[in-house]
This record gives sequence, C-alpha cells and structure tokens, in this order.
Amino acid sequence: MNKPMRSINIPHAKTAPFRSDLDRFLSTAEQTRLADLHLSRHLGKGEHVFHQHSEAKHVFIVDEGVLMIERLSATGRRQVMAFIFPGDFLGFTPSSFFEYSVVALCPSVLRSYPRKAFMKLSDEIPTLKNNLGQISNNVLARTMDQVFAMGQKKAHERLCFLIKQLADRNPGTNKERIEFPMTRQDIADNLGLTIETVSRALRRLKKEGVLGEVTPQSCKVLEEAQLIERARLD
Repeated sequence: MNKPMRSINIPHAKTAPFRSDLDRFLSTAEQTRLADLHLSRHLGKGEHVFHQHSEAKHVFIVDEGVLMIERLSATGRRQVMAFIFPGDFLGFTPSSFFEYSVVALCPSVLRSYPRKAFMKLSDEIPTLKNNLGQISNNVLARTMDQVFAMGQKKAHERLCFLIKQLADRNPGTNKERIEFPMTRQDIADNLGLTIETVSRALRRLKKEGVLGEVTPQSCKVLEEAQLIERARLD
C-alpha cells in the first residue's frame, strides 16, 4: 500500500535573518543614519548586480528574491559559488574589485550602500561593526557547510542539502512545493555535478519516496525526516 503523501513543514520567515542582524541593538538615531545611506535597487530575472572584475563601489543587502554568485575561470569554466536569499549581505571583498558576479534568478530587490560610506559608518557605530562581524561569521559558517557537503556527500545527498537550504532560507516558500528559481545547470555547477547526475539523483530520491512530483521548476517533498537525514552535515 502506498504511503499517504506528506509535504515538508516549512515555517514562514517573519523577517530576513541578516537584515535583523544588521539593525540589531541599533538606536533609532543609528538606524536612521544607516537607512539614509541606502538606495533600493530593483532587478529583473537575469540582471546582474555586478560583474566579475568590476570595481567594488557598493555593498548590498537582499530584501526580496533569489540571486546567484558565479565565478568564471580564465578558460571560461563556471563555478556557481552560492545562492543568495533575502537577508543576505554581499559585496565585501578584500580588494577594490569583485572576484565574482552576482545575477538575479527572479525579480529581486536589494539595498545598495556606498562601500566607503558604509564602512565609515560602521567605524563610527560600534554596535553596527559588531553586527557586521556576526554577519561575517554566519557567511563563513555557511561556506564551510557548503565545502563539507561537496567533499563528503554523495550526489543525492548534496541535492537534499540544496533542497533543505531552499526550504529553510527562502521566505514565503510554499509548504506544498519547493520552487527551483535556478536551472538544472545552475544546480549542477553549484553542487559539482553534471546535469545527468543531478537528474539521476532526483530520480533516486523519487524512487526512494523522499520526493514526489519533480519538474524543472519545483519538487514535492514527501518524507521530511528522510530529506533532513540525507542533508545532515554531522
């Protein structure tokens, strides 16, 4: 007898996690100074926030949408470094140029801050500087998780890791279905796989009953516990 279909239970995010981290413990006056620095930037699907090797004049916070960080080698080979969600901070770089590109995978809204003015303000407001330090730690932790998953997990487990990330970090995710704002090629380039391997991994997860209906744009999660188990990093 077939098991009854059960969808993953995904809590809706009330606020963007990095946004609250940036504003946390700031006084009303300090929040106003921070707000006065930014301009809202609206992007359509496929538009770039910035290109690799362009001058790093701004830093950004994502308010809406999903974006992708990608890097090209000198030979033209592409690596998708990460997917960016509401609340994420991007644009910090140790040099005066960006070493990667960021492109919107769907209509997106960002807050853009002039880099020099933003860093000057953080020096003037110790709480803001502390918040930035915590944000940096969060980014490093996620990067380490990604590296570990790519080095230690099998193809179908890497895919579970990504699906859980989409469920946990994309506000407003439909509880009945996980949407893929990225293409199969984007997924493959992010997980260090080929498109064929991604397809085989999806078929395996469907055969094992972890996933239900799978389309190029979405998938239905039937067994949340099994998905989480395969996505675990410990």
